[in-house]
Amino acid sequence: MASYKGVQGVLTALEAFFKSRLPSELSDGPTNATVEVLGSADIANRLTGNLLGIYLHRMTIDDHGRSRYFAPKGTDTSDASAELPLNLHFLLIANANSAAIEADLMSWAMVELANQTQLDISHLQTADSEWGESEILTIIPEDTSTEDLMRIWDVFESPYTSTMAYVAKTVRLRLQPQRTEGSPLITRVISGGTV
Repeated sequence: MASYKGVQGVLTALEAFFKSRLPSELSDGPTNATVEVLGSADIANRLTGNLLGIYLHRMTIDDHGRSRYFAPKGTDTSDASAELPLNLHFLLIANANSAAIEADLMSWAMVELANQTQLDISHLQTADSEWGESEILTIIPEDTSTEDLMRIWDVFESPYTSTMAYVAKTVRLRLQPQRTEGSPLITRVISGGTV
């Protein structure tokens, strides 16, 4: 399970995933496209240049994993651990100086996610060392209406540009272990000094 840094770790892993696969015809001149995780402050300003942006716009608790407990593995003798299972809803945003580059950036990114729908520890461990070896993050397109997308963009200062919604399921964040009661107090020892 991941620490609280798991969410940012997923965004960083997605950024690295796209950067490592960005074809030279998009990354080299004259296009010089880049991949970047965008925050709300970035979207509040007009986007410039040829850019594939990754913007986390919502997090939800996964209904299917809401109260799961996982038994320890291997030689770990601790109790089962609780988790906070999160689904990350993010937008891929293609911004470019021409319609052709914008279309190429978005379609390339969609093909990459269709070819590689899962991220595992090899993608995520550098961002958060607490990811488990068997943990897999699945990335799927999210059905989002044009009206919902427009509502999101209405909040931004930037004009609308090509956008595709995805959801990453499921980031398992480790909760603090529940407090347990010890055995009842049987004796009390009070050290006394010499008089």
